[in-house]
Amino acid sequence: MGRMREYTEADRPAILDLLKIHGPSNAPRLAELRGVGLNAVRQQLGALQREGLVEPRVERRRVGRPTHVWTLTPKAEALFPQAYGPLALTLLRQLREVDGERKIDRLLERRTRDLVSAYRKRLAGRSPAEKWRELARIRAEEGYMARAGLQGLTEHHCPIAAIAKEFPQVCRFEKLLFEAVLGKPLERTEHLATGGRACVYAAARGARLRT
Repeated sequence: MGRMREYTEADRPAILDLLKIHGPSNAPRLAELRGVGLNAVRQQLGALQREGLVEPRVERRRVGRPTHVWTLTPKAEALFPQAYGPLALTLLRQLREVDGERKIDRLLERRTRDLVSAYRKRLAGRSPAEKWRELARIRAEEGYMARAGLQGLTEHHCPIAAIAKEFPQVCRFEKLLFEAVLGKPLERTEHLATGGRACVYAAARGARLRT
């Protein structure tokens, strides 16, 4: 199977725009809106489903047989303009001005505790290698373009890069999060925020996974 395409906001497929505007729709309705043939729409929907951008569901109607409609996935929603990044950065700056850096740390500590709990549920009962892979899946779902190696994790993208650059403690708490859920000390051998091509985490030398 060939490598799946990663769409950006700039080349967002028109069908995604139609689903955003008109809501869940079946293939005939999308073909009508696009002004193209039904087979062409079905082919594109199949491709978008493989990319994880759309998903089908059965919609029951008051009259007639149920129909399959297509909806956007969270991954597709991320292709539309987002404004929460600048908002979050502004709020953190204001919090620092009012209460200082310690309040930022306390906020991140609380967020990290919540993430540890959620991540541990996903990693529970897995072998050490499986934990690395599941952690990579979680981070990929969150937009970090993560992949797992034999004994490590690589994140090729940071969706909160602007925040991490101004508030570097975000990266410190990220490392603490990974150490908590994997049960071992880690080394960050490369760092996006300091000019690296990725954030790379590996088990510290001599570290053993706690059971």
